[in-house]
Amino acid sequence: MEEKPRINNDNLELINEKKDYFRKPSLWQVGALFSFVVIIFLYLGARLQKWNVNYGLFLSEVGLIFLPPVLFLIIFKFDVKKVLRINKPGFLNLILIFGIMIFSLPVIGVLNLLNFWIIKQIFGRYEIFQVPLSTESWGLLVGILIIGVLAGICEETLFRGVIQRGLERFGAAKSILITAVLFGLMHMDFQRFLGTFLLGALFGYLTYKSNSIFSSMFAHFANNSIAVCLMYASLKANEFLKQSGVNGIDSVEKISNGDIFETLASMSRIEIIGFIVVYAIIFCFSAIWLYLLLRFFAKHNSNRETEVPRDERPIPVRQLVSFIPGLLLILFYDVIDILRMGNIIDQSTMEQILRSIGL
Repeated sequence: MEEKPRINNDNLELINEKKDYFRKPSLWQVGALFSFVVIIFLYLGARLQKWNVNYGLFLSEVGLIFLPPVLFLIIFKFDVKKVLRINKPGFLNLILIFGIMIFSLPVIGVLNLLNFWIIKQIFGRYEIFQVPLSTESWGLLVGILIIGVLAGICEETLFRGVIQRGLERFGAAKSILITAVLFGLMHMDFQRFLGTFLLGALFGYLTYKSNSIFSSMFAHFANNSIAVCLMYASLKANEFLKQSGVNGIDSVEKISNGDIFETLASMSRIEIIGFIVVYAIIFCFSAIWLYLLLRFFAKHNSNRETEVPRDERPIPVRQLVSFIPGLLLILFYDVIDILRMGNIIDQSTMEQILRSIGL
C-alpha cells in the first residue's frame, strides 16, 4: 500500500505561501491609502518642488509616497515581507528585465505618439513636460539617483507593493491592470497616460510572475534611468551644437519642445515615408523581442509565481468609496488642465482656480 506524503509545518507554510493565503490589505484600506497619498502629494509635493526641485523631488518621493504605505503596513500589523513580496529576484531575472525595458521603449514611444496625436486633434497642440535636468557634471548622477533609484523604490512600494496586493481579490490580471490605471492617473499627465499605463502594467506583471517587488523596482529604475540618460545626452548635444554655431538645429529644438507632428509635416514625402518605414521596423523588431522576453520571463519564473485566490463574493459599494477623494482630485486637476489646453481659461486663471482649493 502506497504511503501518503506527510505534510509537516514547513510543507504547509510552502503551500500557503504558494497560494497566497495570508492577510492582505482590504479594498477600503488601499483606496484610503491611494486617496491620502494623492492628496498630500498634490498639496505638499508641488510646494516642495517649487522650493527646490531636487530636494523637493527627494522629499516628495520618500516622505509623501514611500512612508505612507510602509507606516500603513506596520501600524495595521501586516506581514510586510509577504505583502510587499520581499524576495530575491535572481540575477537572470534582472538581465531579462533590463532587456524587457530596452525593447519596451519603442512600443511605449508609439503609444505616447498616439496619445499626443489624439490630444493634438482635440486641442490643436500638445505639451511635453520634462523634469528639469542640469547639464553640469553632477546633473546626470542626481537625475539617476532621484528619478531612477528613488522613484523606483518609493512608487513601486506604494503601487505594486500595497495597492496591487489589495486589489488581488479581483484576480491577478485585473489587479495588475487596475493598479496600472491608478499609477497612470497619479502621474497627472493625461497627455502621456497610455505610455504610463503600459509601463505600470509591465511592472505589475514582472512583480507578479517573479513574486518579487525588486523586479518592478529594477524595471522602474532601468526605464527612468534610460530616459534620464537620453534627456541628458539630448541637452548636451543641443548645447554643443549651439556653442559650435551649427546651422539647422531648429528641427531638433522643435521636436524637443513638442512640435513633432509639425516637424514631420515640414518634411518631404520621401523623408516622411523613410521615417515611417524605419520606425516601423524598429517597432516591430522591438515588439517581437519584448513578447519573446516576456514569455521566457514567465517560463523561467513558473516555480515562483503564486496562485492568487480570487474572491467571487459581490463587492460592497462602501469598499470602493475610499478611492473617490483621490480620483476626484485627479479628475478636477485634469479638467482644469483640459480647459487650459482648450484655451477656455488661461494659465493665470488656472493657477487662481487651483489656489482657491489650496493647490
